[in-house]
Amino acid sequence: MHRLTFTSEHRIEAPPERVFDAMTRPDDVGDWMQGFVRAERLTSGDFGVGTQFRETRRMFGREATEHFEVTSFVPAKRLGLKVDGTKGTTGKGEYRFDYEFEPAGAGTLVRTHAVIDMPGGLFTKLIGKLMGGAFKKACDKDLLALKTFVERGS
Repeated sequence: MHRLTFTSEHRIEAPPERVFDAMTRPDDVGDWMQGFVRAERLTSGDFGVGTQFRETRRMFGREATEHFEVTSFVPAKRLGLKVDGTKGTTGKGEYRFDYEFEPAGAGTLVRTHAVIDMPGGLFTKLIGKLMGGAFKKACDKDLLALKTFVERGS
């Protein structure tokens, strides 16, 4: 197993409640997420710890679907997501994304900590830094799209 990690921070000029709300409505992420195709809720009830859903996006000209589970949920403070790669297009690995929402003046500082565990040997180790950089870039791109969406008041 090879572990990749990254962290990032983004300041969004909107209160934590609004930023958190936009991130926790899987059916509406198509309003801001590039390449979004659809979300399918797999569990019923309120959105929170244990909620599972599938998200399909168009990436590199093809549709890719991944299975998400909410692992932590503290409104306007913390959101944890786990992607089980064995249940999606990736076919392997586990991806964990933990988001913290901290008030910053009239806005929000969103901190992301990601841990990606990928099975593999020497090849995975050799390209690990490239893969980590690509994952970080994709996550940063999503948060910048979220920032634009939330800041325009939608």
